[in-house]
Amino acid sequence: MKIVCLVSLLLVGTASAFQTSLSSPQRTASSSTRTLNNQFRTPKPFQSVHTKPISTSASVANSKTQLQVLPAALAAVSAPVGSISVLAFVILVHEAGHFLAARSLDIKVKEFSVGVGPKLFGFTRKAEGEDEDEGIEFNLRAIPLGGYVRFPENYNATLEYQLAVEADTKRDEINKIVQENRENQPAGAAAGLLSSISLPFASGKVTKEERIKALETMAIQINDQEKSSNPWWKGIFGSENSPLKEQKGIIIEQDGTVSVPPVDYYNDPDLLQNRPPAQRSLVLVGGVVFNIILAFSLYFGELTIGNGLQKPVFGQGAVVTSVARANSAGVGILEKGDVILSVNGNFLSPENPTAYNSQDTVSSLISSIRGTAPGDALHLSVIKYNTKVASEIDLKPLPMNDNDGKSPLSIGVMIAPNYTGNKLMKATNPVDAAIKASAEVSELTSQTARGIFTLLGGLLSGSAPAGQSLSGPVGVIKQGSAVVAKNDVSAVIGFAAAISINLAVVNSLPLPALDGGQLLFVLSEALTGKKIDQRKQEEITSATLLFLFLVTISTTVGDVGSLFAK
Repeated sequence: MKIVCLVSLLLVGTASAFQTSLSSPQRTASSSTRTLNNQFRTPKPFQSVHTKPISTSASVANSKTQLQVLPAALAAVSAPVGSISVLAFVILVHEAGHFLAARSLDIKVKEFSVGVGPKLFGFTRKAEGEDEDEGIEFNLRAIPLGGYVRFPENYNATLEYQLAVEADTKRDEINKIVQENRENQPAGAAAGLLSSISLPFASGKVTKEERIKALETMAIQINDQEKSSNPWWKGIFGSENSPLKEQKGIIIEQDGTVSVPPVDYYNDPDLLQNRPPAQRSLVLVGGVVFNIILAFSLYFGELTIGNGLQKPVFGQGAVVTSVARANSAGVGILEKGDVILSVNGNFLSPENPTAYNSQDTVSSLISSIRGTAPGDALHLSVIKYNTKVASEIDLKPLPMNDNDGKSPLSIGVMIAPNYTGNKLMKATNPVDAAIKASAEVSELTSQTARGIFTLLGGLLSGSAPAGQSLSGPVGVIKQGSAVVAKNDVSAVIGFAAAISINLAVVNSLPLPALDGGQLLFVLSEALTGKKIDQRKQEEITSATLLFLFLVTISTTVGDVGSLFAK
């Protein structure tokens, strides 16, 4: 059994709101800026300059230029490495929560792995007196986008797999004999039996009589091969009322059905699956709890021994961060730096919005634009750049693609949360620091959970909120690279805290492959008093892992596409 941690999805809205707080107070388009067609626009990390040497002095100048480009190139490489390191550290803390909770309860652990995929290196730690096949493996794997703690199975998984394969093989053998008997059956006999077997033959369904006849054929074949003098019926069933159990364990009933016997579970009390529900639940929630503790510790450290906690401040409305596109609705009306306060008389955000409110403002504005009927106008209240007075503006959204009538409506500008600057939050004493750090963790957790559940609910209902999307591992690394490139320790700490909380919320989702889903299995057993078939649980978990893998691929494709978007 594995308790898996996957970095398969991240709420872009929450992360981008955090990243906005790392930018300068000027209202410029950044990686947090979102266009009205729900795409990112990011600046290139650096641009090299090449000059043609025409003299010795020019050659020297060119060498200096290349030397100046070298640090930028190193920074471009080191930033993603630093981002991956932060991500791997957060995953390490998550898995440590599961591991330490299990070991504190003397539960056996088979492997502790940071990363997934091929193993890069590792070692095995054995306690005194343990056998060769015992001990705990500690591994670092090639892909730092997940991790897991593996526990010993509470049944012989290899034997169960062999029995399942053997049962399928035996069913196929019986069905093959049935098919041969059908093909060899005389036409007159088939007509005489039309009333009893015509429907099964037509539908392809194997009847009980056909299965029994197939068993007789198999018994004759076995008898001929082994030249046994025992009666064939006794050789198969042993007795008239008892099913046959073959040497490897599959069961063939007298009616010809083939089944696998119930799982023979081990009774070792040190196995996770054999512990009481309360202890199993403690191990399952350990990762999420450690992620929350990590975020709290980072905030607490910034408030006590650091320079203070940078808290982003947002103003009302959404800010225009680009010049209006040619031939768009905003040409000559909206300018870079304008702040849109309301749409059709409805304010987009409260007076002192939080980061989540500000991201929600962008989503609300995009939804209003896209929901406008063709030909209708939007009434906007806009504060023009470098003014403090709101102006009333009417404009008609136009399709983004003039040649496509089904293209989403747009006003032709890029918008972002109205970020106005950072407020440095400090603590007067450790108690004050603990209170403020707790409040910060609580706020970010609730905002992240609200955003993820709103987005997932919208995706399932086919009405995903505009301006929000899911980002995968590449998007996480991209955002982390932008943070690491700033060489600001406080910014890296804030990013690590945000990712840690995001990971905690995502792994709390009630999906069978995640901690929240595994916890549902435990609670179900506790409420019903019945143990869930381990094989069925693993099948469900595997199917969910496949789903998450497909989600990861989908988000990765979108993230890679945004890297090359112009």
